[in-house]
Amino acid sequence: MDDIEDDIEDDGGYLAFDTRFRKCPDEPNVLEWTVGLRRYRDDAQDDPGTLLASLTGFLAQPGYVPVDHDDWYFDVFDMRSQHALQAFHILVDDAALVEKALKVSSLSDDFGAIAHLDRMWVDPAVRGRGLGLRLMREAQHALGRYGLLVILKAHPDGDKVPNTALLKLAAYYQSDKQLGFKAVSKRMRPGWLVGSWEEPVVNADDTTFYYLD
Repeated sequence: MDDIEDDIEDDGGYLAFDTRFRKCPDEPNVLEWTVGLRRYRDDAQDDPGTLLASLTGFLAQPGYVPVDHDDWYFDVFDMRSQHALQAFHILVDDAALVEKALKVSSLSDDFGAIAHLDRMWVDPAVRGRGLGLRLMREAQHALGRYGLLVILKAHPDGDKVPNTALLKLAAYYQSDKQLGFKAVSKRMRPGWLVGSWEEPVVNADDTTFYYLD
C-alpha cells in the first residue's frame, strides 16, 4: 500500500476534486453528474490524468416527484441501473416509509426534484481516508437546492452482499451529520437511505486540493 501511495505522490502535479455535469440528450430535465478526485498536472490544468475516486448519479428536476407509476420518471430511472430502478419503486411503493424517515407529510408537497447517487468507486490505494463521505459532501455542495430529495443504496462491492454489510455501510454514510441521511427501513429496505438537500452546503474543512498525508 505504501509503495502504491508513493507512486501516486511521485506522479507530479496535484490532486483536486471536481464536479462535472452533462445534460441527458433525451431528457432536458435530467442532468448526469460525476464528482471525482483527479490528478492534475502542473503544466496542463485542463487535462487531468488519473482518476482516484468517483461518485456518479443523476438529477431529475421536472418540478414534481412521482406519486404513482409515473411513465416519465420510470423511464428516467429504468434506463440507468438496477439500483436506480429499485429507487423508483421505493419512492412510489414505499412513499410512506420515506415520508416517515424524512419527517414530512407528503413527498409531493415537499419535493420537486430527485437526485440518485448511483455508483461510488475509490481506488484501493487511497481507501480508508473517508473519501466516500467527501465525495458525497462535494455532491451536496453542487446539487443542493430547494425541494431536492436524495436517495441511494449503501452497497459494498459484490453481487451477493449480506444485509449486515449493507447496514454497516449505511451507518458509515449516516455518520456524517452534514449529509443528513435517514434509513428508509432497516428491516424492509436494508441499506437504502434518503435525505433532503435543501441547500448547497459548504464544509469549511473541505478544501479544493487533496493531500494524501
